[in-house]
Amino acid sequence: MTITKEKIGRLKFEYDSRAHIGKLPLVSVSVGIGAKTAKGFLAIGNVSIGVFAIGLVAVGGFALGLVSLGIIALACAAAGFISCAGISVGIISVGGVAFGVFALGGFAAGVASVGGIALGAQTAFGGFAAAPVAMGIITNAEVSVSFIDIGHIISGQKAEFETLIREKYPDIWQPFVDWVTMLL
Repeated sequence: MTITKEKIGRLKFEYDSRAHIGKLPLVSVSVGIGAKTAKGFLAIGNVSIGVFAIGLVAVGGFALGLVSLGIIALACAAAGFISCAGISVGIISVGGVAFGVFALGGFAAGVASVGGIALGAQTAFGGFAAAPVAMGIITNAEVSVSFIDIGHIISGQKAEFETLIREKYPDIWQPFVDWVTMLL
């Protein structure tokens, strides 16, 4: 069997539901060869735009795709308020490489960072931690708590780290402290 250009051109599926929310279809599906865009409350497509968006490129409130932008974004590369991806940018960011206010990842950079390599504007915890207040195996900080093995942190070190954070930043927002000390 030979595949002709005519058969390849027909490899697509498009659907828009009759039900609408305003001018937006409730469900929009547009997949196939080429740049197919789905726009709907629930959008599924090569490029999808919707409250719930699933696709290669997804933009929406909840976005799931290879590349995503949304309030909650899950992808290989994502940006959003809450972002989880291989490369992640967001207020709360989790990923192999994470940039955000609260960053957690192999390489994490943010205000409060936790990771293998953690760079923090205020606090950091990790194998290598660099911040004004840091805790790690190797630290670069104004004040720090060092330990030999992450698996053997004692509760006294956690209390000491929290005390150092409070001394350096007396008005720090409690979630920053909780985020950085969550693994201890």
